[in-house]
Amino acid sequence: MKKRTLAIIMAALMAMGATACGSSQTPETKAQETKAQEAATTAAGTEASAETSEEDYGFPTGETITWVVPGKAGGGSDLAIRYMSEAMTRDLGLTNTVTNYDSNTVGHQTVANAKPDGTTITLATAALNIQWITGNSDVNPKEDLTLIAAMDDNGFSALCAPANAPYNTFQELVEYAKANPGKLNAGMPNSGNNTMQFGRIQKTADIQFNAVEASSESDRLTALAGGFIDLGFAGIGNAKEYEAAGKLKVIATIAGDGLKISDYDATLPDNYKTIQEQGYEDLYWNVKHYVYGPAGMDQAQVEKMNAALEKIYNDKDCHDGLVSVGHIPEWHDLAESVEIRDAEYQAEIEVSEYLGIKVND
Repeated sequence: MKKRTLAIIMAALMAMGATACGSSQTPETKAQETKAQEAATTAAGTEASAETSEEDYGFPTGETITWVVPGKAGGGSDLAIRYMSEAMTRDLGLTNTVTNYDSNTVGHQTVANAKPDGTTITLATAALNIQWITGNSDVNPKEDLTLIAAMDDNGFSALCAPANAPYNTFQELVEYAKANPGKLNAGMPNSGNNTMQFGRIQKTADIQFNAVEASSESDRLTALAGGFIDLGFAGIGNAKEYEAAGKLKVIATIAGDGLKISDYDATLPDNYKTIQEQGYEDLYWNVKHYVYGPAGMDQAQVEKMNAALEKIYNDKDCHDGLVSVGHIPEWHDLAESVEIRDAEYQAEIEVSEYLGIKVND
């Protein structure tokens, strides 16, 4: 390309030089000079444009990318998306906006209904799979959406109990639950990630809880502090605050396979160690965040978008922001992302079958 451009420019300069040496210009030579100048200008402009053109990140350029938040402002997914949105502007130079939907079901459906051109994406959690599996949503994550990347790990959830509960460790909780089958009230949504976590605990430890509706974390914290429920999951930040105030106590944490509480904060006491660290090697729960677009997206475009998201992962401000809300920053290529999503999906299928709430495969 550069050799061809140089040849055109040199030819144009030679033509102009030859004309300048003559004592006069005929209409024919004047026309030749003008064409040569135009060719030189066009060739130089084309070369400059090629050298300065933006990298193709797969996302449409010249359009605004919409991040759909399947939840209210201030939640974990909302904060994660906002950190990624800011990094998208800094690192990819793409114009984007964030739109919240109070219902994650509506948020997921909005993405499923969008044009498959890369202008509408979301960051979804286990709720996307679970709502489909349990029949609480019509959005099939494997058919109605396109997986673009598996991103950050949701981190650690604290298993909490009232401050006066007759157990202080996970082993003591298991022993008490076996002696009192079905009597411990576990606060959880009707169909959500906490539902799966409690299901996994019951299935693995061979114990039974009584499910009590408590969809939001704020509801669970209030109910735990008042002694209205015996168990509930909360984010580590809120758990630490309530425990320091004497309103509840932390029994353990649950996280992805192999994660240790020291990976998050080495200063936390032993009661914050994961259930795995407390001796139950098979008791863990993986929760990743996944970037999705609508079904029908071009595969080559998706590959480029996946690669572009690695730049967001490597953005320091984005990385630190995700850590600040308790997430573990990650990025996976497309093949790994599918493998991770499918493994998490299968685990949710198994727990849903155990709880008797599976509707869809």
